[in-house]
Amino acid sequence: MRRTAAVLASIVFLVVPASGQPYAVPGDPGVVRYDGYASVRVSVTTPGQMLAVTSLMDMLMSESSGVGTFDVLLAPGKIEALDQLGIDYEVLDPDIQTSIDAESRRLREQRDREQGGLVEPRGGRSWFDDYKDLDAILAQLDAVAASKPQITVVETIGQSLESRPIKAIRITGPGGPGNRPAVFYHGGQHAREWITPMTIMYFADRLVGSYGSDARVTDLLNNVEIILVPVMNPDGYSFSWTNQRLWRKNRRDNGNGTWGVDLNRNWGYQWGGEGASTSPSSETYRGPSPFSEPETQVMRDFITANPRIRVHIDFHSYSQLILSPWGYTSDPPPDASTFNMLNAELKAAVERLYGTPYVAGPTYTTIYPASGGSADWTYGARGILGWAWELRDKGQFGFILPPEQIIPTGQETIECILLLAEYVAYPFVYSFPAPLPATVIAGQTTDAVVEIKPRTGQVAAGSPRLKARVGTSGPFTDHPIVPIGGDSYRATLPASDCNDLVQFYFEAVSTDGLTRSSPVDAPLSVHQAVAYGSLLTYFDPCEVPGGWVVGLASDNATSGIWGLMEPQATAAQPGADHTPDGTKCWVTDGRAGSSIGAYDVDGGTTTLTSPAFDATDDEPDFVGFDAVLSYARWYSNDKGSNPNNDSMPVWISNDDGANWTLLEDVTQNANAWVVKTFRIADFVTPTDRMKLRFQARDLGGGSIVEAAIDDVSVTLLGCPRRPADFNGDGFIDLEDFIGFVAAFEAGDDAADFDGSGFVDTDDFDAFVRAFEEG
Repeated sequence: MRRTAAVLASIVFLVVPASGQPYAVPGDPGVVRYDGYASVRVSVTTPGQMLAVTSLMDMLMSESSGVGTFDVLLAPGKIEALDQLGIDYEVLDPDIQTSIDAESRRLREQRDREQGGLVEPRGGRSWFDDYKDLDAILAQLDAVAASKPQITVVETIGQSLESRPIKAIRITGPGGPGNRPAVFYHGGQHAREWITPMTIMYFADRLVGSYGSDARVTDLLNNVEIILVPVMNPDGYSFSWTNQRLWRKNRRDNGNGTWGVDLNRNWGYQWGGEGASTSPSSETYRGPSPFSEPETQVMRDFITANPRIRVHIDFHSYSQLILSPWGYTSDPPPDASTFNMLNAELKAAVERLYGTPYVAGPTYTTIYPASGGSADWTYGARGILGWAWELRDKGQFGFILPPEQIIPTGQETIECILLLAEYVAYPFVYSFPAPLPATVIAGQTTDAVVEIKPRTGQVAAGSPRLKARVGTSGPFTDHPIVPIGGDSYRATLPASDCNDLVQFYFEAVSTDGLTRSSPVDAPLSVHQAVAYGSLLTYFDPCEVPGGWVVGLASDNATSGIWGLMEPQATAAQPGADHTPDGTKCWVTDGRAGSSIGAYDVDGGTTTLTSPAFDATDDEPDFVGFDAVLSYARWYSNDKGSNPNNDSMPVWISNDDGANWTLLEDVTQNANAWVVKTFRIADFVTPTDRMKLRFQARDLGGGSIVEAAIDDVSVTLLGCPRRPADFNGDGFIDLEDFIGFVAAFEAGDDAADFDGSGFVDTDDFDAFVRAFEEG
């Protein structure tokens, strides 16, 4: 400890002249720049190292700091100090001002184009193409409400320190909204977190726009009120646009030359504890007293005045975290089991669309202590289920998140706010651990698993039903559905002929007598699946090289190169291939070595490209409707000192590799072989020149990355060609009859239906019989 302090003293002495302060003079409206400042992720292992980093850093970029990993901003010359102190670090952005300048230039050019009439102005579908300032957000909030005034109300719930309005939008179906439970979601508590107001606005846009057309949203809004506040800290948010891009706090003049209170340390439950600073210059300054700031007072008073609020989320960025109470203590909250259950469901929901990896758990034990936060107050003082939520990303871009990620962030997160709204609105909800089948095998029954999860009530014993029919008319009848443990049931769809449509829905009754279905408006809407046969046309068990190619000119990995071998088990890679009667697979150096990281992917990217394969339908006796690609993969990136920060892009080509389309970007750590199946036409047109490419990557120090691939196949989904299907489209209809008659009258050999070598009335009679039989 003494050595660390001594080294620190000498380092601080050396770097002070170079560092300067990025902040403007208090009250100065000038623009603050961060030229040469680096965003750095540090990994500290001792309190002494923590003290050293705290003394060195010019700004805390993470929500909190402590022994472990967190992000800081360092002035020019200070990174060398980390080397001298022996502190592990990763440079996320070597000059953050370059990123800020690029963002400013892009926004300025967009504004100029709008003013010149070259692009659609603020509003419409392009509104989420880039970030918006406070005026644009508030104007759009009014516009969204005006589009459906029967379900929306915009109100000013209070004013900021500098008298800017804090606005909320209430969204609920007409008729008795005052009796409905409410959920409350807000963003913009920290000024520099620009993705959070945009995400809240995405929620508003989607919810209002979907009411009346989306059955799930419509039914939900008829049973719950959703309240959204896009910008809780309008002064700080405006200041981050005009003066200081990385400003975090509000704009309180602390009277000693420092400015701002961290609003998320100013809430009044367990205020002043761990993870909050008493120093007004700190990024986590708690303020002079609980609720000392107008912004937190406004939120406190609004929540208190709306006792129907059952759920609250305070959205932040960045780090991809779902944080439940407590933040002030490591003790579990009274409702720990409920939070644990919902944390798991929220994590699964946010990861479902794009696979964006999240970590979920109590704030104190998941990251660091943080007292005086909003989620602790809403839960501890008001009994509301509260969360703090850190949106994208994990630090590659940080607060300067590219605008291309605005819509994906909203898309993956809206599932979570709907999940929590359904939690307070319904006695139970339906969910599906795996997607319901869109296709089934003809002539066989098909099982599907449904979860019926209690929410505000319970499912009456014996009430779950599967209602199904074959075809698009006629009555729905009951089919087997049996409990298989917990809230899960196995439902069995009826067998049907090839090319038939199976329509079905689920129904259950609560102990209070309320019937709910999935889909919510069934049987007006239903789930459905088409019955197909299948024909395996390509299969590679990955036992011999067979045309696979390892490497690209751009590859730079120094170890963990793809190879065909028998894998040796480690904590990150499999101990056997996937093929039941095989031994080998493609794996990123399958040797175990003396440690988990001995042969993992290090230093960059290693690429594996498949041989060309055929995904077309050229089978004379089979009508293929879809080509389905499958492969088994193993992927691990959650070990080591820098977990969950790498991914494996998988690409598909239909022109022998001249062009590539992203199939998936793998981040899932299943610790098992996972079989992935894709409809090829969803990505590219199937051809006879298909290829796959797998790129395992180590893009940051300290991570353990392993991957493996096995059992690549192509299956045609379709039906055996039926005799009267004259045009070969898989259906027997009038077009087949007309086509046969035309060929018959022309004496075409295609009309030799009985294969006698002659076109005569026997062929006509045989075709008519086959046509009538279908």
